[in-house]
Amino acid sequence: MKKLLRTMLCLFLTPLLLLAGCAGGNNTSSENTEPADPSDTPSEEPKTPDPRAEAVWSSDYADEANGLTGPESIFKATVYENGNATDEDPAPASDNDVRLLFTGEASTRAVVPAEGYCVTLPGAPEADFSLGKFRSQYRTEDYCLTLTYENQNPYGKQGDGSTSKDGYDLYMREWLVEQIDDTQFLSNNQIMRTRAVQEVEVGDYTVKSYCMQINLASKIEMPFYQIAIIRPTNTYNYFYLIVMKSKKRMNDALDDVVASFREIPMVGTPANGFTSYECKENPNWSEETKAYYEFLQNRTDVGFGAFHEGNSDEYTEWLWGEEALNATPDVYMTYLHMGWYGTYADPKETFDRADAFAGGNGFDGKPVFNLTYQFTETNNATGGVYTPMFDILRGRHDDYFRSLAGFMKDYAKPIIFRVNNEMNTDWTDYCGMMTLLDPDIFQMTWRHVYDLFEEEGVNNLIWVINPISTTCPYCNWGEALCYMPGADYVQMLGLTHYQMNNEGAPASFQTMYTETANKMLPYYENYPWILGEFACGAGGNAVYDYGLNGYRTTTLGRNIGYQTQWVEGMIDCFEHSQDPGYEFCSRIKLAVWFSCNDYADVDGDGQYTDIINYLKLDEACMPTIEKLRDYLNRSDS
Repeated sequence: MKKLLRTMLCLFLTPLLLLAGCAGGNNTSSENTEPADPSDTPSEEPKTPDPRAEAVWSSDYADEANGLTGPESIFKATVYENGNATDEDPAPASDNDVRLLFTGEASTRAVVPAEGYCVTLPGAPEADFSLGKFRSQYRTEDYCLTLTYENQNPYGKQGDGSTSKDGYDLYMREWLVEQIDDTQFLSNNQIMRTRAVQEVEVGDYTVKSYCMQINLASKIEMPFYQIAIIRPTNTYNYFYLIVMKSKKRMNDALDDVVASFREIPMVGTPANGFTSYECKENPNWSEETKAYYEFLQNRTDVGFGAFHEGNSDEYTEWLWGEEALNATPDVYMTYLHMGWYGTYADPKETFDRADAFAGGNGFDGKPVFNLTYQFTETNNATGGVYTPMFDILRGRHDDYFRSLAGFMKDYAKPIIFRVNNEMNTDWTDYCGMMTLLDPDIFQMTWRHVYDLFEEEGVNNLIWVINPISTTCPYCNWGEALCYMPGADYVQMLGLTHYQMNNEGAPASFQTMYTETANKMLPYYENYPWILGEFACGAGGNAVYDYGLNGYRTTTLGRNIGYQTQWVEGMIDCFEHSQDPGYEFCSRIKLAVWFSCNDYADVDGDGQYTDIINYLKLDEACMPTIEKLRDYLNRSDS
């Protein structure tokens, strides 16, 4: 019986073997039937544990679910100290920022004691701790995951120092998830959810997650966004924020990351991994622009300009004429937005004004054009609106930007180009809340437009990055340095800080700007700086009273004396900017007063006529104007 079965099997297989020989063509020749040489077959080197893991591993780091159980399961251990990889073993009980990456068979355990967590990430990501004071980034070819520790919520503080649930919920609504919670915002910007918003308990933590996809994103490397907010259940003092963008949908991967998350004791102080950005001139600048930039770098006094309320020709001429400042401004500043609710702005009027009120090159006695340009079509109305940011990345606005480039080339003179100021806020169309909690999108749009202008041969722009002095929302994920697009794309730093001067004696210029400048001085110490907009008020006729939960009326201009004293102190700083004790002021080359008032609808009748911040330099502010006139006359002499 067995013999019969063997015979039948051979008869069945013979035709199949012949067919296989036909399919192989000449590969059936005898020279290809020799046994393969084992040395010709590629083989993976067996992985061996990294001996360094033994020295830095702790059982507190173990993640059994992902097979990261001890040094024997770690094939690569990397130690970082103060943002940089090091071959040295960290000192015990050090206050330095020591971070560890333990890579196993298929995943990596990231350990960050300075922020009190460890978490397992897919694959073998490269870590970027250059901004470790604010965030950690982990990147592979397929994803980039940013993780931050957040404990700056000012709302709902209780007597024992804890935060109430109501305070936490208010922070979430106002300063974190307003846009990603808003289906109208997502629809307006062609972003879709890839699963419903979830809030679940994962071990000891409450986790809220958002998974989204930027549609029509052929030009966007990583259009999928998976976001998680992690906090210890029933605790509202702090939370951890994960923003994971990827080439493909990774909702399950986010869940796995969250499931692996565990807090550990905080040890050390978060630190950045670099000291300063390199200041670089644009090699394509015109000779005139290069000469002006070098003049700014070497300048030892502070030039002055103003933004004029309403862009009124009459007011502009009065402010700088004999009745007021009686001087020629160093710069003429104005604003230009991309457009207004679907209609592009025509730059012609803006450049006509530049021809009339600027046109200088820094050496000819005329003001230099200072253009503040914003990626907005709604004058920065953020509620549920369209933001151009995603369409810029999609390339949909390229033709418009090429047209704008033509106006800039035709203008030819140097332009101080202040782009998307106050990005580290919650009130601009390009802030992080409007870009899926990802400041990298700000960087990408900046570089996209910069490169496009370079392609068009624009050679007269000095690009200014201008954050506001105090990041709002109060957070680490959206700190000013997180928006920096890179040293090849920025030539000047702008600062913004206001003293509204509505209640009591104001903090002095030196007090305000020492704190502001010292945040930036280590990183931008070789850049020329501009106070992109600033002012001290004279006291509005309405003040918001938080006790009354509404406005109360008062006397307009009641604090003009304080304003004049503040300006005196400012001038003193400007005139001593190169002296010891004034280091905070040493890099400031230009200052632009925001000569406009802020208005409110106090009566609720739809009329914004009450002045809440009196910043405009007008006839009632002559004592302040006289101080500025004396300073400008001394500077000119």
